[in-house]
Amino acid sequence: MKNTSNLPYKTIVITSFFLFVIHGIGLAQTEISINRAYEKALVKNPEIHAGQLKIEFQEKLKNASSIVDPLSVAAEVGQFNSEKTDNKISVAQNFRLPNFYKHQKQVWAEDLKLISLQSEIQKWQLKKNLTMVFNELWYQDEKEKLLQKTDSIYAAYYKRAELRLKKGESNILEKTTAENYRSQASIQLKNIQKDRDLALYQLNYLIAENSLYTHEKGGFYQFKLLKDEERFNGNSLLIQELEQAKNIEAVKLKAERSKLSPSFSLGINSMTMAGTGNDDGKRFQSGMVGIGIPIFNSAQKSIIEAQKINQKIAENNMQIGIRSMKNRYEQLISEYQKLNSEKDYLENKGKINAKTILTTANRLYYEGEINYLEWSILINQSLEIENKVIENQKLLNETIIELNHWKGKL
Repeated sequence: MKNTSNLPYKTIVITSFFLFVIHGIGLAQTEISINRAYEKALVKNPEIHAGQLKIEFQEKLKNASSIVDPLSVAAEVGQFNSEKTDNKISVAQNFRLPNFYKHQKQVWAEDLKLISLQSEIQKWQLKKNLTMVFNELWYQDEKEKLLQKTDSIYAAYYKRAELRLKKGESNILEKTTAENYRSQASIQLKNIQKDRDLALYQLNYLIAENSLYTHEKGGFYQFKLLKDEERFNGNSLLIQELEQAKNIEAVKLKAERSKLSPSFSLGINSMTMAGTGNDDGKRFQSGMVGIGIPIFNSAQKSIIEAQKINQKIAENNMQIGIRSMKNRYEQLISEYQKLNSEKDYLENKGKINAKTILTTANRLYYEGEINYLEWSILINQSLEIENKVIENQKLLNETIIELNHWKGKL
C-alpha cells in the first residue's frame, strides 16, 4: 500500500470529498456520450482554455516587430560661442532598414502558427484521453458483471458446503475453501468499484464542469479500427508541428542576419548664437544624418552560425519524429493483429468452452461424480476464460484507440 502520509492534507480532503460525491449521495449523475463529453470539454477544460489564451497573447504581439528605438530629445544650455548663454535643442531618431522589421514580423507570425497548431494538438490529445477513460469505465462495467457472477456462484457453493458440513457429508476444509473463494470475489468487487470512482473522477476532471457526469453504457465491444486510405506516413498534425518548428528556425536565421545590416539616424538641431551679431534671440537650425555600421560583429556572426545549427537540429528532429511515429504505428499494428487473433479464438471457442465447463462441472458436482476441489478448479478455469475475454477486449480497444488516434480519426 502506498504511504499517503506525505500527501498534502488539502489534496486528500478534496479527493475524498469528490469521491464521496461521485457515489451519488444527494446528487445525480448524468449519463454522457464520448462526443458530448468532448464538446463540453472543449468549452470548459482549463488546458484547452490556456491554449486559446496563448494564441490571443501571440496575436497581441504581432505588431511588436514594428517597435523602433525611442525618439531621442536632448537640450543643452551653456556658453557655446561667447560669454552669453545659448541653448540648443536636438531631436534624433534611429531606425533600421525595412528588411529588419520584415524578418522580425515573420518570426512572430511563424510563432503564432506553431502555437495554433499546438492548440489543435491539445484538442486532439483530449479526445484520445476521454476515449481512454470511457474504455476504462466500460471495462470496469464488464469486470463488475463477471465478479457479481463469481460472487453468486461461490455464495451458492458456500451455502451448499455449509449444509453438507452440518449433515456430516463433508469436512471443515470444504466450507473454509468456499468461504475463501467468496471473500476473494467480494474484495475484488469492492476494488473494481473504487477503480470506477477514480475513473469517474478523471472523466469529470477532463470535462471540467460543475455538474457530475457518468459514462453512457454499452460501448465496450463497439470499437472498430478505421481502415487506412493510404500508407501511414505520420500523424498530419504532428508533422505540421515539426514542419512549423523547422520554418521558425529558418526565419530566425534570416532575422539574425538582418541584424548585420546598418542602422540609420536622422536628427535636427535648433540653437541660439548670442554674441555673434545675433543678440535678438534668433534660432539657427541644422540637420543630421548618420549611419551605424556593425564593424565589431563577431558576436552576431557567432549567433548566426549557432542559428544555422538550430535549423539543422529542427530538420533532424522532423526526420526523427516521422520515423518515431511510423515505428510506433507498426508496433501498434502488430499488437492489434495479435490481440485480434486472440479475440477470434476467445469469441469462437473460448466462450463456448467456458460455458460447457461451467455447466458440466456443476452437474457432475451435484451428482457427486467430482469432489469440491475438482469442481473449484473447473469453475475457476471457466471464469478465467471469461476474464480473458474482457482483458483481451480492453487491450484491443486501447490499441484501436491509439491507432485511430495516430490516423487523426478519433
